[in-house]
Amino acid sequence: MTTELVVIRHGETEFNRRGLYQGHADSPLTPLGEAQALRLAPRLRSLDCTATVHCSDLGRARRTAELLVQAPAHRVCEDVALRERCYGVFEGLSRTEIAAQYPDARIASGAANPDYTPPGAETQDEFNGRVIGAFDRIANEHAGERVIVVTHGGVVTAFARYVLGVPADAPRRFDIGNTSLSLLYREDVRGWMVRFLGDMSHLEGDAAGG
Repeated sequence: MTTELVVIRHGETEFNRRGLYQGHADSPLTPLGEAQALRLAPRLRSLDCTATVHCSDLGRARRTAELLVQAPAHRVCEDVALRERCYGVFEGLSRTEIAAQYPDARIASGAANPDYTPPGAETQDEFNGRVIGAFDRIANEHAGERVIVVTHGGVVTAFARYVLGVPADAPRRFDIGNTSLSLLYREDVRGWMVRFLGDMSHLEGDAAGG
């Protein structure tokens, strides 16, 4: 039996545009972010997914889900376990500000220290455990089906690293852009697999920025 998860990152937000850490803080979609979601919507309608759409309960993911699906044909189910990692004091700050105030995080180098936890934040292990548990639970609820999951870039990255066996301290060699589409699936014998990551072909043209 194969269970497929069509996993989507939310559209561009004001914090994305300004280069600020979001985490559990929320920021509205920009006009571009809404346009990105609308560009993806026809593609999703062709995929024959379940009527239930799972999404993070943060506003940027919820709004993206609303733009992607057709009510009442689909039901959006909010899930706190699909939230972005809580970054504590980093939330609302830029990389430059973080590098100046918290040098141990090694943000400036582009290779963040996986062993460093910002004050008030989730640890990397706590975040990974939450994300893996959420994806396993959704797959169990929809065994043999194809289901849409709308979430965050850090969530997709953490789960893809887990499936691919890429350590948290290894460089990330894939990109998860706004409204990118990834397809991960679980088989009874082989377990979790990746079919593709970060596809943004629906954004070719004037909605591709951000």
